Amino acid sequence: MNKPNTLDKIIISPEIWPEKEQGVQPGDLTKFAPYGNGVYGYQKIFFNPIINDPPQEASGGAVYFDNRVEKQDFEGFLRMMNVLAESKDYAAFINESSEPLVTRHFRQMRLVPKFALRHMFKVIDDKEYEKFRAQELTVGEALWNFMESERQRFGTFFGDRRIEGKFGGDGYFVREKLSFGFMLENSYYNVCRIWSRAWLVTK
Repeated sequence: MNKPNTLDKIIISPEIWPEKEQGVQPGDLTKFAPYGNGVYGYQKIFFNPIINDPPQEASGGAVYFDNRVEKQDFEGFLRMMNVLAESKDYAAFINESSEPLVTRHFRQMRLVPKFALRHMFKVIDDKEYEKFRAQELTVGEALWNFMESERQRFGTFFGDRRIEGKFGGDGYFVREKLSFGFMLENSYYNVCRIWSRAWLVTK
């Protein structure tokens, strides 16, 4: 018997916000939210974690972790990162990669609080802000359920056939294992993203 999809309880928003023609859409997952409380725009991602720390924020950046993370540890991690994990006022956007070897992810989900939708992306007005529909799941629950969904889809063990070869493994000396990445894109607006990936395990 198939397990239910753990993402079914999350309302997924469209990539293009209805009736809005913003320069940058909250559902455009090819771009990242900039640090600080400035106007949203294109941000290049650099690879030196010391030089390119978030200068206007105490927490932020990307973290990678194995699929064996325990729920209580993940909840502690979100608190450490100052993620507003108990909030339900957010929009969720999901992107599925057709070329995971190229994009380095299988599926990714961005959570954008209504505060960011109003003041960063400017896709809702004050009236829409007040009437914004809350999600059934909290931010923390949505992030955890995303991981549960990917664990169900790909398995959690080294060399699972459902994930084999998708990140360049040869199925013998080098095999894939499911893992995850998380990024607090913007601490001020609490925009965060999680994605599923694989790391290569060698014999």
